[in-house]
Amino acid sequence: MPITTNDFPALTDDLQEIFNEGAKRKISENMGFKVFEVLDTDRRTFDHLVLHGVSGIQEVTPGQDLPSITTEEGDTITWTQRYFGAVANVTKAMRKFDLHEQIDDVARTLVDDAFDKVDQSFADYLSQGASASHVDVYGKTISTVGPDGLQLFHALHTNPITGNTYTNIISDGTNDNPKLTREAIVYQRSLGKLMKDPNGIIRPVNYDLLIVSPGDEDLAERLIGSEFLPGSANNDKNPLYKKMKIIVWPRLAAAADGTDTSAYWYLADSTGVKKTLKSKFAERPTLDPPDVVYRSKNWGFSCDFFYTNGIGYQQYIAQSDATEA
Repeated sequence: MPITTNDFPALTDDLQEIFNEGAKRKISENMGFKVFEVLDTDRRTFDHLVLHGVSGIQEVTPGQDLPSITTEEGDTITWTQRYFGAVANVTKAMRKFDLHEQIDDVARTLVDDAFDKVDQSFADYLSQGASASHVDVYGKTISTVGPDGLQLFHALHTNPITGNTYTNIISDGTNDNPKLTREAIVYQRSLGKLMKDPNGIIRPVNYDLLIVSPGDEDLAERLIGSEFLPGSANNDKNPLYKKMKIIVWPRLAAAADGTDTSAYWYLADSTGVKKTLKSKFAERPTLDPPDVVYRSKNWGFSCDFFYTNGIGYQQYIAQSDATEA
């Protein structure tokens, strides 16, 4: 017997189960969810304020009032929720001939499309982060400028409180934007440990996360995943072993506009990076049944969601586009 409106509730439950299982799988596979701070919000417009910490702890004579200190506040930036969605049809022919495999694919392909685009939008913030704007996976030109008015990766990030600057372009001590090498990792990690806040106090950035596209996975594992130094004659110990982790992010290989970014690589502070890369979901992707059956007799199952991405304090991630030897 063909699928009829009497079967609609059961079919809806089946497709939603397939969609939810696919969403769980995609979230586990998509690297953006591991790097970005992904939170829910009820706000359409989200205001982000960079807090640069406090400085004022001092020696106090017993019985003396504790000194009052003020939180140092930096720049603010505003992000607005964007709305996305699509309808996938279960056609009259699918129901008439009980084409369950095709019907199931409606949910599977819809969840794949939704979460693949979300992950690509995350990846493009990194791979296109040296530019002030880029065309995202949805075809819209968006800004990758952070609270200090500069793009995510820049050599002269500024702080409004003291006017001090810092760079988050990776260096090997001689060149900026070096290819992936152990020397570049070691040098950039040492720079991170000497980072200062606006009050001039060292607040180390611990670059303990190496983020690469699949083409650099083997090299990354040899550089930091090996107990011994690759190529050493006497099996010298590798000091980076177990001090760093690797994320291999397939969508870093190419931007949504087709730009080849496969050689780009990144160092991040695994704790602090969520202060840099942020995503706010007012509604996460869900599968909804049709409210009405159209004259075409298609049953249109919709997937829609609200979210926005943004840049916070850029200090916790650094990039090399590998243009220098």
